[in-house]
This record gives sequence, C-alpha cells and structure tokens, in this order.
Amino acid sequence: MSAAVGGARLRWLGHSTAVLDAAGVRVVTDPVLRGAFAHLRRRPPLPDPEHSADPALALVSHLHHDHLDLPSLRRLRPRWVVAPPGSAAWVQQRLRGTGSAVGEVAAGRSVELPGAPSGPLTVTALPAHHDGRRTLGRLTGAPAGAQPVGHLVRVPGVFPLRAEGAGGPDLLLWAVGDTGEFPGFAESVLEAAGRPPDVALVPVGGWGHTLGEHHLDPEQAAAVVARVRPHLAVPVHWGTFAPVGLARTMGDRWTAPGRRFAGAVLAAGGRAVLLRPRGALDLDAAGALVPARAGRS
Repeated sequence: MSAAVGGARLRWLGHSTAVLDAAGVRVVTDPVLRGAFAHLRRRPPLPDPEHSADPALALVSHLHHDHLDLPSLRRLRPRWVVAPPGSAAWVQQRLRGTGSAVGEVAAGRSVELPGAPSGPLTVTALPAHHDGRRTLGRLTGAPAGAQPVGHLVRVPGVFPLRAEGAGGPDLLLWAVGDTGEFPGFAESVLEAAGRPPDVALVPVGGWGHTLGEHHLDPEQAAAVVARVRPHLAVPVHWGTFAPVGLARTMGDRWTAPGRRFAGAVLAAGGRAVLLRPRGALDLDAAGALVPARAGRS
C-alpha cells in the first residue's frame, strides 16, 4: 500500500479509474486497465500494475465497457465487487474462479463491508441519469435492466487529527460514475453523506465528439460540485481513450475538459485538483492536501 494509516492517497489511472489507499485498504473505481478494447485506444501510457494491485473493493457504476471491463476485474481479483443494481449475478458468473464476491446496492441504500483495520467500509449507491445498457449485451446475457449508479464510500479513521467540526476522522469519497443532470442530484449526495464529501471524482468529458444528455460537460459538472461542496474535486472521464481513426480530430475536446472544469470550480469558490493520468494527490492525517507532487497539474 502506498498510503500509511493516518492519511490517504488518491491516484487517477485514467478515464474513470481511480485508486484510493486509506486506512490500510485499497478501493478502485470502474477499473479499465487495458490499452485497447472494442473501438477505443488508450493514448496515455498504461498505469503501473502495482498502483492497482490487490484491492479490497472495486466499484462498478454501470455496465458500459469503458466502466465494467471484465478482463481488468479478473486480473485485479478484488475481495469485493459492488456491481450496478440488477447485475450482480451476471457479473459474479463472469468472475467465477477469481475469488471475488460480487454484490449490489440499490440507489439510496448502503452496505457495510469488512476489511479496514479501523472498521468496516460503508458503500452507499446514489441515483444517476444515464443509459447503462451494455453494448451487444444480448449476446452475453448482460441484464438490460441493470441500473447505473454513483457511489459514496466511507472509510473510517483515516483522519485522526481532524476535528469533529471539520468532518471528523472518516474519509468520504464520492465517485460520481456517469450521469447527466437530474432533479435532486446534489441533494441526494448530501442526504446520503450527511456532509460534503472529502474527495469527488467527477466525470467532465468523454471519448467522442459529443456527450449527450446522459453526461456532464465541464461547466455542468462544476455547477453540481458548487452545490455539493466537496473539499476537493478531481475531474475524470477525459483525456484517456479515443476511437480508432478519430483521435486526430478530437482537438480541444481531448485536453480541454479537465482544465475547463478546474477553472469553473475555482471561479465558483471551490477547490479542484487537476491530475494527469497516473498522477496522485495525498491527504495528511488532518485531511489537508499535501503540497504538490509529481503527476499533479
């Protein structure tokens, strides 16, 4: 593990894949750790395998191939996989032989998972506005009714030096997943969290020329962040994959979303950390951001 007890490290591996090391456990979000799949090709270098190895928990927000990558999950063999509601049995069957236990949590519900020396992890599923059906899912039996979700993860005892009024010792990670705007979006997060999250992983772009209503553009994402008020917001879902033959036509759509989001968050009085793929940020035992390190922009 990279992070010692009494602090945390978050590393963005590209697209929606991030790794949180905190309180002696490792959590990975939407792991996609290959250089190519379907019609998409990865442009940044592949992450170091040790940066995602041996996770206790993998979160999967929905069944799209760029969020649920079965070969990546088979390689990681996480102890626990929290799959989208309606998909756990199908995912479990495809991970047979890995030793991973697959469960699901309905939007608005929570589950406690053992594993952290400081106490159980709590995973809460959050509603999302997204079409999460798997491409060519009929050929593999993927459940058409699986519901896309976001996730809120509470890791106990990460910040022992932080005062109760400043948030207390627990770390709250908000992994937004993929979603467009919908009524009550910010309120659903704050109701589940009980306070603003410490770190938010916010999708701000995509891999094509357009986004559509089921995604947030950088300014929409920043407006949601302004309502939820996380301590730190990290833009994800940008600058990683491009369709075969279209990478040269992406232009600013490739590099701009992260910068646009960070600028909009700062303009609204929030705090954003812009990472490069494989870059990391560290939080100390009081929950404060450690001064800039290599990999942060």
